[in-house]
Parts: sequence; structure tokens; C-alpha cells
Amino acid sequence: MTTATDSFASGRPQPGSDVQPVELEEQLVQALRGEFTPKFLATRDAEGTPNVVPIISLQSYDRRRLIFGNFLMWKTERNLKADPRVSVTVFTVDLLAATLRGLFEGFQKTGEFVDIVNSSPHMRYNAYMGVRSAGSIRITEISAPLKFSKGGILFAALAARLRGFQAGAEGADRRPLRPVVAARYARLSAVKVIAFLDREGHPVAVPVGALAPVRPDMLLFPRKPVEAWLADLREGAPVAASVITAEPVAFQVKGTYRSADSGWGAVQVKAVYHASPPYVGKAIGDSSP
Repeated sequence: MTTATDSFASGRPQPGSDVQPVELEEQLVQALRGEFTPKFLATRDAEGTPNVVPIISLQSYDRRRLIFGNFLMWKTERNLKADPRVSVTVFTVDLLAATLRGLFEGFQKTGEFVDIVNSSPHMRYNAYMGVRSAGSIRITEISAPLKFSKGGILFAALAARLRGFQAGAEGADRRPLRPVVAARYARLSAVKVIAFLDREGHPVAVPVGALAPVRPDMLLFPRKPVEAWLADLREGAPVAASVITAEPVAFQVKGTYRSADSGWGAVQVKAVYHASPPYVGKAIGDSSP
């Protein structure tokens, strides 16, 4: 990731140096505090499999720390206990996106973080329960912002579907992408993120404008808008991809990365999971947890 004069923050820890905190600028603070701002948390398990899910309770505590509620996030909780390295992707209302890297600090079962999360509208009025605990993340790096446009997303989605028609029905014997899931990934207004591990094993969450279902086992996305963020993404690497719609309904798929050509990347889908209540983490079809 890069740091630029128009970025949300400046300052990046250099390899081999002590990790220094960076500070959020006001625009990103407000985006993180937004009730309906799409926010995703990427983690990894001990075996090196990425996981990325929307976390509606994620918010800025101050300009150097994020907090979130532990609410129906059993897989993410296990991952955080196995490896504290995380990435967060957040979108603003005007389709700017940024990715933050950080280190998970731990969970509080009582205290200020829990009180703040439970007092948020999403937690006060949710139909299930309050949070079990609240976690905190120390921010170590912030990307330069990436601007999406509605026209660009539409063009990319149409181009991806055209490539899918040209690819034919290869992979039709495997259908992990059920129609209800494929329809959400195809929705232009839905927000999508992919996640993988960089060369140091840190989870990376990357916003993508289009992530189109082109086969029953494949999602296709344009690499060019996010090329600089994909430098460590290699052929055959494990990847995860998450989508959230306005309802909100969310799903996560897991699989491997395939390079379609220099301009396109693909997620070869092997497993699909619910990522929104009440079935968070439940496998769909023949996927295994």
C-alpha cells in the first residue's frame, strides 16, 4: 500500500522497525463511526487461510485505535486469538475506500469499550443480543484512498459478465455459488472486498468495485483499479471474498486465486458461508466450516 499527500493519514512503519501508531484523519473517523458505512475485518487462521466479514459495530475509538463488538463472530474470534494481525476496509458515502492495517490488542468483557459498542444504535436495537465482549485494534498503517464511481462499477460488471459468456460452462459440474448468493455478488450496489495474505503473512483486505459471478464456481474482478494493492497476490493463493447488500445480507466465499489475464483476477470458489445474522458462519450447500 502507498501513502500519498491526499491519503487519509501519513506515516508507515518501515520493515524491521518498531511499529509506530498512525492517526486517522477526520474524514475516515466519520466514515468509521457511520451507522451504515460498510466496514470489513480481515483476519487469518493458524494455517494461513484468510477470512473477511462485515463488522457493523467497528468504529474509531480515537485517531489511533478501533473498537468493535464480539457479536456472532466465532471464526473471527478464533483467528484473532491465533494471530493478532488484521486489516480493515471502510467505504465512505461518496465511494472512497481505504484499508487500515493493525494489531488486535484483546477483548474486554466489561468496561468503556463494551459500553460504547452496546450504546450504538445497531446494538441497542438489534433483535438478537448485546455483545459478548469488545475488541480493540491498534492502527499501524493506512492506505491512500481509492475512488470508485458508479459508472466504473457498471462498466466493470458488464465486462466481467461478457468474459464469463466467452469462457463458457467450464466448472458447471461444481456449483458452490447458489443462485441466491450469486445474485448478491452480481448486485451493482452491493459492496465487495477480497482478502489474502501478503508475503509476510499479514491479511490484506482490498475493496473491489465489481466481483461478478461468471460461472457457478467463479467470481471475476478487474485488477487494474487495485493493481498496486495486489502485488503479493499469487496464482493459487488462498483467498476470501465478502459481500454485503443494503438489506443488509452478507455472504463470504473462500477459494483460490486465479489470474484470468493481465487485467482480470478470479476467485475459484470452493466454499460459501453466511456472513450476516442469524446464520453467521454457517456453510451453504456442501461447504464445510
